[in-house]
Amino acid sequence: MKNIHQFSAGFNPGDAISNEMLAIQKYFSTLGIGGNLYSENIGKDKKFCKKFKTYSEKKSDLIIYHHSIHSNVLDFVLKANAPKILIYHNVTPYQFFQSYDLKLTHYLKKGREELSEIREKFLIHFSDSKYNCDELSSLGFENVIELPIVIDFSKFSAKVVSKKTSEKKKIIFVGRLAPNKKQDDLIRFAKIYKDSFNRDFQLWILGNSSHELKSYKEELELMIRFYDLKENVFLSNFISDEKLIEHYSTADLFLSLSEHEGFCVPLIESMFFSVPILAYSSSAVPDTLGDSGILFNKKDFLKVSVLADRLLFDRKLKEQVIEKERERLKYFQMIRPEKILQEEIRKYFEL
Repeated sequence: MKNIHQFSAGFNPGDAISNEMLAIQKYFSTLGIGGNLYSENIGKDKKFCKKFKTYSEKKSDLIIYHHSIHSNVLDFVLKANAPKILIYHNVTPYQFFQSYDLKLTHYLKKGREELSEIREKFLIHFSDSKYNCDELSSLGFENVIELPIVIDFSKFSAKVVSKKTSEKKKIIFVGRLAPNKKQDDLIRFAKIYKDSFNRDFQLWILGNSSHELKSYKEELELMIRFYDLKENVFLSNFISDEKLIEHYSTADLFLSLSEHEGFCVPLIESMFFSVPILAYSSSAVPDTLGDSGILFNKKDFLKVSVLADRLLFDRKLKEQVIEKERERLKYFQMIRPEKILQEEIRKYFEL
């Protein structure tokens, strides 16, 4: 019986790739298939993942490699004799980071360049959105299979859902603090919305902040002070699943102004908690939303404020949007990407 080991550049429970690795590991363990998680950069909680250099290859091994940025993990994986499967999560364009961290910029640039070098190195190519599949296909990858991110909904279902106690309208965005996710534009939106509508609202920007992007976080904090939004806009670093559930279950609107997403798991999480979604139409966001949520193509913050205000106060429109999201959520709950992964692997290997 094979062991399925997974490798990634970084591992930090809470981010989409790490959560997917855990969910895949959990699924295969129910089938009696073992396997460890390996990475180069591991967050504070090291109980789930091991340093990649500790991997000791066995004849029955199968490797799944998750690609999103350059690291020493790729070369290590390519040198292994075990058959290999690629799951591509997209590499964020390096141009977003040039003003903030040159080392990260270099790793992203190299991570994208490596795609052309690894076309022939993997037996199966998966990618988690049509947007990402098209990107691999344009680089010459053949037979790329769409594999929506594996989401463990049970971590939400098992928790107690909070009830909203404040009358203030609550807008949220969930995602690591990063220039491509445009949390700075969220703050600009908050300024325009406050000045134009004089509403009593809160905007919660929820996501991890890395030390590499400390200057970006400081920029956001300065913007909040400069625009006098200390009573309206809140930055929150790493939060537990319980806290995240509390934010989703008390939110009135999920607003995304991100300009680059490979999939965007928080959109699905918002659907799960019946939070209406308003999003800038970029990268994989339209693929993930399907015909749900409300998309806009231009960042005219006054017009975005009008749309946001309608979703916050027009109950009929809100229910219509939520109903579409429920339909879209059913698709992701029924598709069972881990089953797709299993069936494709079975075409090559006996599990």
